[in-house]
Amino acid sequence: MNKSLLLIAYMLFAAYVNAQCAPNAQGNVGSCMCIQGYYGTNAESVGTCNQCPGGTTTASPSLSAGGNTNASADLSVCNQCQANYYMIAAAATASNGNPANSAQCIICPTGTGNNGVKNQGDLSQCSFCQANYYQTAVAVAASNGVTAAAVTCQSCPNGSTSTAGTAQSASDCLQNQTTNSNIILVSLSILVLSFSI
Repeated sequence: MNKSLLLIAYMLFAAYVNAQCAPNAQGNVGSCMCIQGYYGTNAESVGTCNQCPGGTTTASPSLSAGGNTNASADLSVCNQCQANYYMIAAAATASNGNPANSAQCIICPTGTGNNGVKNQGDLSQCSFCQANYYQTAVAVAASNGVTAAAVTCQSCPNGSTSTAGTAQSASDCLQNQTTNSNIILVSLSILVLSFSI
């Protein structure tokens, strides 16, 4: 009797495992899709979802032609750059004996960033300052002999912060509330101690 129950439990467990989507996939059995940033020809339990190369990602998960999960999905569906990367070359589908290629994305310089890009561009795609930085010069796109440049950013002064994309000057960096609270607490502690002496 125990062997029968064990066999039934094993069969139920095996059916449960086989009824799942592949690793790095989501959805319901029969309509599993690779998650964003992954691609594959089959995302069901027997399939595989491959991670896009560093800095690249896919559009939202899709089973449609050109989507990240279908019989023709290949490296070319990794056609966008992740946030804080800029694109120097667009993705290309396989043709004339050449293999498919993903977009080529490079990380933005320290302190600079973006919300991700979908088109080939240059360093000027790094168009805003990250949190805790402020802007000192705007990004410049390459044109007519002008060299592309990312936005220029400086660290906020000690004890101050900013949110990404908001600080246009050092005065836009806000005093860190934790630092101010600590100074007030220390000051009060010293005052209380001086009265008790």
